[in-house]
Amino acid sequence: MFSFFFFTRAFCLSPESVIELQWGEEVYETATYVKVPLKILIAPHWKLMGPKSIGDTLSHPPEIFWKNSQNISDVQVLWPAPIPWFEAKQRGQIYRHHVFAMLYVQLKDRNGGKLNIEFRGQCCGNVCKIVKETLSLPLNSYQAFQGRSWKMLLFAFLGGAILNVMPCVLPVLGLKLKGLSKVSPFLLKRTFLMTSLGIFLGFWLLALTTILLKFVFQKEVGWGIHLQNPYFLIALCLVMVISSYSLLGLFQFNIPRWTLRFVPKDYRTSLGALGSGLLAVILATPCSAPFLGPALGYFLCGTMQEILYGYTAIACGFALPYIIGFVFPIYRFLPKPGAWMVILERLIGISFLGAAVWLVWWPLRSFLSVFMQQLALGLLILMACVPLLHYFLTYRLSLLWKSILLFAFPSMAGIGLFLLPFFSQQSGQKIFMQDGKIHWIPWSPELMRQSIQAGRIVFIDVTGTGCLTCMLNKQVFLHPNIQNLLAKPNMVCMRADYSTGSDEITALLKSFSRAAIPFNVLISKDFPGGIVLNELLSVKEIEEVLELFKKFQPSKDLKNKDLKNSKILYKKGEKNV
Repeated sequence: MFSFFFFTRAFCLSPESVIELQWGEEVYETATYVKVPLKILIAPHWKLMGPKSIGDTLSHPPEIFWKNSQNISDVQVLWPAPIPWFEAKQRGQIYRHHVFAMLYVQLKDRNGGKLNIEFRGQCCGNVCKIVKETLSLPLNSYQAFQGRSWKMLLFAFLGGAILNVMPCVLPVLGLKLKGLSKVSPFLLKRTFLMTSLGIFLGFWLLALTTILLKFVFQKEVGWGIHLQNPYFLIALCLVMVISSYSLLGLFQFNIPRWTLRFVPKDYRTSLGALGSGLLAVILATPCSAPFLGPALGYFLCGTMQEILYGYTAIACGFALPYIIGFVFPIYRFLPKPGAWMVILERLIGISFLGAAVWLVWWPLRSFLSVFMQQLALGLLILMACVPLLHYFLTYRLSLLWKSILLFAFPSMAGIGLFLLPFFSQQSGQKIFMQDGKIHWIPWSPELMRQSIQAGRIVFIDVTGTGCLTCMLNKQVFLHPNIQNLLAKPNMVCMRADYSTGSDEITALLKSFSRAAIPFNVLISKDFPGGIVLNELLSVKEIEEVLELFKKFQPSKDLKNKDLKNSKILYKKGEKNV
């Protein structure tokens, strides 16, 4: 019916018109990814030159320009296979009557946009001439995805709640448990409230930073972008070391005396609770919990209000244990003070030292050469030995040597850590590109586009050196079944290193409404919108998706080759929906 309709419309074109452009119905696959069919009607007795191939004598393939569009970052065009054409000594690829081209449009955000295209091509009848036509289409993804906001808010809340049990945050929870056991029951509610307020304040500061980077400085943003700064990583590492010193008994943090007049005694505990909430937020940002990736990708592509709503929902989930403690009398279930508090305090101090070593060993390695990383680890180990030296030598050293041991020596080591990235701007350490039989190649937009056009299945793995979940996914790639599937000739495996940040990789994540790693997606010519895998991969999931790619085959029953080409492309678009 579609073919008959457009075929009869072609006869109705005016004599002066050789082609006519019409839009099909756009399909919003994600909040920022739209498929738009373009229908090109060709007048009778005329033919439109198709994409150029080797040996063709006509050199004006069809082109679509979109640079004057609004709020659009990229447009990819997929042309159906043309009909071979021979006449006299001329040879080429042509379309007759009508042709369907599929435009894959990438919006900058969900605020909508306008697609303005200019079509240029060569049409031949009794003579050949260059034709130009323009067409516009308003895009409004906000209306198409308006109902998803509540779902993504729920995902953000669940992701924030799960963050409490991630390895990054567990030391803070243990420290909080130890602190709560010493608080009087009548002050517990205030402590829970101030901790919750600290968490909300931390996430609101992250939201404000995100809004400034995105709307003021026009930077692409993702979850944990501050961890792509080596100096922030070192500062966080030193905070953990100093906190471990306090927990291991080297010294205690005391509020300066001159501030005591401004902070009543009853509120000093509340001020500490506020600080612990802020610290928990900082330590939570390296982690990406389930449900958190899709929610962050959705809200970071939205407006200022949506970014604020998203971070507030994460804060609600993250502060859920403390909100429960504020509402319900859970002080009855807290353990009583005792010797266990000293043991727990020492274990938490050791865990903080372990977290500092992890920051230098994994995330920071992307910014340091091998030698500089070894030097950084050496300085950190020396700082970690200070509590042991203090424990064994504290009664044998004079006050001067104690001061050197507890203050001068760690301070010099900390200054040395801060100077290392300045002398090692380029890292010689890269992510692994070989997993058994699977040989990964560096991801690039152009190479990905060429592989898809060649009919290959592209597997993209966006990873980083400081990502714990990425390390777990690597074990899935080593499974024998996955090794055999991904090493086949029709597969192209690409790996993108997001350790130090990249605007292109951020744009790739954003195109699939994601803002955090790990990220894995399978793309092919039949599934140009891609199939996104879960953050935590499984062998079964990869096998099922590859089986789906294998089963999907274009129809071969259509005898008319011209009709067949256009119908297959249109069916592919319907299949992706």
